[in-house]
Amino acid sequence: MKLMNKKGQTLNNLQIAIMAFAGIVITLAIVLYVLQQLQYATTSDGTSTGTSTKSSNATGSMIDKLATIPTWVGILVVVVFASAVMSYFFFTQR
Repeated sequence: MKLMNKKGQTLNNLQIAIMAFAGIVITLAIVLYVLQQLQYATTSDGTSTGTSTKSSNATGSMIDKLATIPTWVGILVVVVFASAVMSYFFFTQR
């Protein structure tokens, strides 16, 4: 197996982190879409204009709470990129 230098290891770790974040974001988008459809389906007449029920209100509150996650994903992306840049400069000085 070919040994990677420190720069290659940093870029490889960054690629893994990007793929993980992409998977998380795609999963979150699918979950939010399914919950939105579930909220519409749990209204009293099954349409988005029907009167809301307890389950529709509960689903709506879950959507509101899950909608705050994308701000944290953005912060995590910035932290990962900053740590990759700092580790690159740290390993090139040695």
